[in-house]
Amino acid sequence: MKVNICIVTFPLSKAGCTPLSNLVKLFSRLANKVYVISSGVALDNLSLEDNIQKMEVAHKDSSKAFMRIFYYMHTQLKILRCVIAILRKTDLFLFFIGGEGLFVPMLALKLLRKKVVLMLGGVGARALSIKKDPLSKFMSLLVSINLSMADKLIVYSHTLTQEANLAKYQRKIITAHEHFVDFTKFTVKKKIDERNVVGYIGRLSEEKGILNLIEAMPLVLKKTANACFIIWGEGSLADEAEQIIKSKGLEAHVELTGWITHEDVPHSLNKLKLLVIPSFTEGLPNILLEAMACGTPILATPAGAIPDIIKDGKSGFLLKSNDPKHIAERTVELLDRPELLEKVSVNAYRYVRENFSYAKTLEAWRRIFSELGLL
Repeated sequence: MKVNICIVTFPLSKAGCTPLSNLVKLFSRLANKVYVISSGVALDNLSLEDNIQKMEVAHKDSSKAFMRIFYYMHTQLKILRCVIAILRKTDLFLFFIGGEGLFVPMLALKLLRKKVVLMLGGVGARALSIKKDPLSKFMSLLVSINLSMADKLIVYSHTLTQEANLAKYQRKIITAHEHFVDFTKFTVKKKIDERNVVGYIGRLSEEKGILNLIEAMPLVLKKTANACFIIWGEGSLADEAEQIIKSKGLEAHVELTGWITHEDVPHSLNKLKLLVIPSFTEGLPNILLEAMACGTPILATPAGAIPDIIKDGKSGFLLKSNDPKHIAERTVELLDRPELLEKVSVNAYRYVRENFSYAKTLEAWRRIFSELGLL
């Protein structure tokens, strides 16, 4: 007999829409009813299946630490109100993106003896630490408490388990992900020798290492004068990124486009000879899998679950660090080896087609639901 499940997230940015949408689509096939507690931008992107019920929670923010904590806890109370409204109708509550810090609703659910699963999309507290956010210690405390309270922890990969220091929770860890690729949209449209751009697609924020990539660009141009770069994305570092590009006289070689819709991503990926992911911390980036489906070679730091997918020189390329000099050296090296890029492009395409289809991910979740006693 099918069950009712509630997915709880902290109000999401645009970058969180695809992971949430994927998870909801999977659960809508396995559950009788899927409740989704999140924000407007994420909820607007969800499909209109009859068994999906959206519950919107608004969130305010502030530049002042005290007010940020106040608004953060107030939003948790709003989430708790939604949780209470569906408490008797719900068999499992799954906390997803941003859910690792939602102490108030999780504590209430534990006191009420409801089954709670925490699914980690990355190491959120580490991202705050990289940004030198004054609330990083506060968030780390909340995350630590929630890790202890959750009945089960779902983590993308063994590597991410190690990076997040979750060894003491090994008995309740399940390795799984919500990732699948729409291969009707993400496919190879241009061969590698028809592409001439090095690119970045994602959030422009500290933990993504975007400024390191920009600092590497003039070093690449010293060796490869005809190199072209495109940066697609928006975020807190957008203005600073633009200023650095201008100060270094890179305008003729670097295009900063702003955010692009998910529908435009396949076309953009097919322009790239190389996609760079220079992150300090990661979960399992959707853009990585979508690039592989488009035959776009990837150069990435070994953060989060990335090294479980990217095998250096086979399905992509790994950086030893995101130091600008090292990024530049590896980029120049790879641009000078088109035959290697072509080989990796083919390998990556085959790998993602074999391992990240909707059917395969759905079957994995069917087994997890059985393990959790939901089927």
